[in-house]
Amino acid sequence: MIVLSAFLFSCGNSEKKSNESTSSDEVSACCKNKGNEATSSDNVPECCKNKGMEMLFPSEVSAKGDSYLGKEVAVRGFVKKVCHCSGKKCQLADNDESEVSLTVFANDEIGKFSQELTGKNVKYIGVVKENRITKEMIAAEEAKQAEEAAKSNQNCDNGQGEVKEEKGHKHCGKNKDYSKMKKWMEENKKDYYPVYYVEVKNFEVMD
Repeated sequence: MIVLSAFLFSCGNSEKKSNESTSSDEVSACCKNKGNEATSSDNVPECCKNKGMEMLFPSEVSAKGDSYLGKEVAVRGFVKKVCHCSGKKCQLADNDESEVSLTVFANDEIGKFSQELTGKNVKYIGVVKENRITKEMIAAEEAKQAEEAAKSNQNCDNGQGEVKEEKGHKHCGKNKDYSKMKKWMEENKKDYYPVYYVEVKNFEVMD
């Protein structure tokens, strides 16, 4: 389970697919019907009729994800990164100066995102979902991190008190801090920390 949670923030291995959209010049995937561009209201998918849908920022979905859980939303965000390993997800920020606050995943129909989306403002339409990180998962991960740190300490010190990065020890001294999650659970009297994400049905490059 903790591996699934970590997948939201790091690249994971996934089978690559060829149906990859790259620019605003291409017809949006939502306006295609079985590979043919929709030409009338009769064969235009429902997602093409949602221009009146409220546009949300990534930070809004992250902060108020419980209000949107299970609902279809439109999110406009600045793409900080597209996963190099699988292309299955993008990390979004409100703008180019903001920190990453939301991850979006490509559904099976999209397959993967193009690296060319990096640095662009993109509108994503999809369903808000939730991954719950429990107290037990955090405790297990912290114990694992402590054990790994103890084993690798001798490999992280170059004799001058400096941390070095070698193959197999790239994360020396860089373990994830779960204090924010634990504080949130305590303040909200929950035994889990929610991480919201969007499973994308279609998207459109805005600039």
